[in-house]
Amino acid sequence: MIAEDVAQLSTKELIQRFVATAKATPTLHTKTRLPEGFTSTPEWKEGVAQMQALGAALRERKPIEEIRPLFEDDDADVRSWSAAQFLSTDPEWASAAWSGLCFDLTTREAFDLTRRARQPPPRRPTIKDMSDDALVERFEDAATREYAAHFLDYVGDARDMAIVNRIQREVWAIADELKSRAAAMKLLPYLDHRFITVRREAATACLSGAPDRAQAVLETIVASHDLWERSRAWDALDHWRGVDPMSPTHVGAQTPAAP
Repeated sequence: MIAEDVAQLSTKELIQRFVATAKATPTLHTKTRLPEGFTSTPEWKEGVAQMQALGAALRERKPIEEIRPLFEDDDADVRSWSAAQFLSTDPEWASAAWSGLCFDLTTREAFDLTRRARQPPPRRPTIKDMSDDALVERFEDAATREYAAHFLDYVGDARDMAIVNRIQREVWAIADELKSRAAAMKLLPYLDHRFITVRREAATACLSGAPDRAQAVLETIVASHDLWERSRAWDALDHWRGVDPMSPTHVGAQTPAAP
């Protein structure tokens, strides 16, 4: 496909060609099993070249309303190619599509969670003024926002890093308040929460009252592929067990194995 051919297509035709070519050009998010070395085949390389040409043409026209449905397409490869090609055109939705693919969420779920992470918590009532049940609900909300912080650019953007730190302090403050009221066991239902961060934070808060269940949850997280969460679960277990975090055994054990 040459640039002149692409330029002659209408925007509708460009998008139709983009979708069809994306479905025929696998990505790492393809659901079906791919043969080893598929990225070295001439067919795949030709598909990549076509996707790049189609993406460039669409980026030049910036038809955001027409592009946006691609981020929620049923096909994972369409979502993957759209996230890669249109990050500069529609960064919020492209990032949501990518986060959804990486964390097994829909694009809409990732989009809503990302916006939720960026929203500050209400100032009133204060944690001290809330009932136990209200605190438990607030804990689930804050820990969910902490999970959603996975989707923020906390490495490259100091503002996002500040959001992550703020949310973590909020979760810890709520957990401490529940512990001070001897109400931490109200968090036990969250040991089975959908989001790994909520499970980790709830298990950490429940270590004293339900050590067997809480440790089992944290050990499962340590064995997971989520490097962010497994490190924090490991730290929680070591703190509970009184392990020196700077001991050579501890530091060596935490070093992730090569993939």
